Amino acid sequence: MDIAVKVDQLLNEYMSKESIPGLAVGIVRNHQIIYTKGFGVKNAESKEPLDEYSLFHMASVSKTFVAAGIMQLVEQGSIHLDSPVVELLPHFRLHDDRYKDITIRHLLSHRSAIPNEKDLEWDKPQYEEDALEKYVAGLKDKKLLHKPGESFSYSDTAYEILGEIIAKVSGISFEQYMKDNILNVIGMKESDFFVPAVSKELLTSPHLLYVEGQSGAKVSRIYPYNRIHSPSSTLCSNVVEMCNYAIANINQGEFEGQQILAPGSYSVLWQEEIGTGWGGHTTEMGLSWFLGEYKGYRVMSHLGGDTGYRAEFMIAPDAGAAVVIMTNSDYVATERICTSILDIVLGEEPADVRKSLAHSLAITMLNHSPQAAFMKYKEIQQHSIEEYIIREGEFDDIASLWSKEKRNKQAVDLLKIAIDIWPESSTLNDRLVKLQHADQL
Repeated sequence: MDIAVKVDQLLNEYMSKESIPGLAVGIVRNHQIIYTKGFGVKNAESKEPLDEYSLFHMASVSKTFVAAGIMQLVEQGSIHLDSPVVELLPHFRLHDDRYKDITIRHLLSHRSAIPNEKDLEWDKPQYEEDALEKYVAGLKDKKLLHKPGESFSYSDTAYEILGEIIAKVSGISFEQYMKDNILNVIGMKESDFFVPAVSKELLTSPHLLYVEGQSGAKVSRIYPYNRIHSPSSTLCSNVVEMCNYAIANINQGEFEGQQILAPGSYSVLWQEEIGTGWGGHTTEMGLSWFLGEYKGYRVMSHLGGDTGYRAEFMIAPDAGAAVVIMTNSDYVATERICTSILDIVLGEEPADVRKSLAHSLAITMLNHSPQAAFMKYKEIQQHSIEEYIIREGEFDDIASLWSKEKRNKQAVDLLKIAIDIWPESSTLNDRLVKLQHADQL
C-alpha cells in the first residue's frame, strides 16, 4: 500500500472522529512534494469544498518566517543577533529598565522576558500602515517577567518587535518585505501576511468548535486578523506553498534554484538556545523553531492556533521529510495526526487514530455542565479509556485558550478534571492557581 493510500485512510478516519469542518495536508518526502489534499469544507454554512489551494490562517507558524527575514538582514550585515533592540528601535521602551539589555537573539528564542499579549484584539482589527510602529511604541507600561536571557517564556509580543525591526531596517512595511524577499522567492504567490491582499475565493472561514448549546462547528464572525500582530500570527497560506517552504528549509535555504538564506544560517536558526520544559519534539528552543527528536530523527517544528484555526508544521531535515496540517477550526489536536502521518512517511507503523479525551470533555462541559463532564470522564475511565487519546497538553491548551476568551470558570473546571488525571503536574496546577487568582481580582 503506497503512502497516499495510507494517508487517505488515516485522514478519513480522523475526520470521522473529530467534529471539524475542514482539513488540508501537505507532505514532503525525499525533498519533493508527494501529497497535497483538502478534506471537508471552507465554510460550514455554504458547504463549499476546500482543496489543496485553499488558504488558512497559519497563526504562530508565521514566526518561523520572521526568523528567516531577520537572518536575511543578518547575512547582509544590516543587523547583528546580539545587538540590543534599542539600538535599532529608539521608540521601543518598557516599564522595566532592564529592557535595554534585550537583544534580537532574546526575542527570537523567547528569552526576552516580555510578557505574552493577553488579547490580540481580533475583534478590533487595525489596518493602517503605521499600526505596528504604534503598537511597539505603546509597550512602555509592560513589565518584564524576569531578567532578559534568563529563561524561556513564549511571547507573541517579542515577534511584533522583530517585525518592526524588519520594517525599520528595510525601509518598507513588514508585510511587503516578507512578500518580496521570502514568499515570492519560493513560489508562495497566494500566501501573504497582509490578509486584505489574499484571494477571497481561496480563503477559508474560521470555525468555533466549543460553542455553548451547539455540538458542531460554527462559523466565527470574527476573523483572526490585526495588523499589529502580523509578525507573530497573520500569515495566510495553503499546503502546496507551505510544502515549498518546507523544501527550502530542508535544502538549507534553496528552492528551485532560488535561495532565501545561506546554508550557514541554519546552523544558527537550529542551534539549541534554551530548554522549553515541554519535552518530545519541542524539547529545545532555537531561533523561532522548536527543536527535538522523533523516533531517532531530528525534528524542527512550530504549531499555531488562533480563533477558528489550527496549524502544525514539522520538518525532519535529515530524512528530507516534512508534514504540514491546517484546519479551519479551533482547539483541534493536530499533533497526534501530524506525527502519525510522519510515521507513514518514515516507514513506521502509525498510531491508531483515537478521539481526544480533552475535547470530548470540553464539549460535554459546554453543552451540559461541569458535573456532566466529570461524570463522563469517570465513565470513560472505567469502561472505554482505550478509545481515547489522553494528553496533558491538550487539556492545558484548551484551558489557556478559554482563559484568553474570558471563560475562566470553564477553564478552571476543565483543569480540575485534568489534575485528577495528573495530580503532580506543575503546569496544570500553576495554571489553575493563576486562573483562580484572576477570578478573585
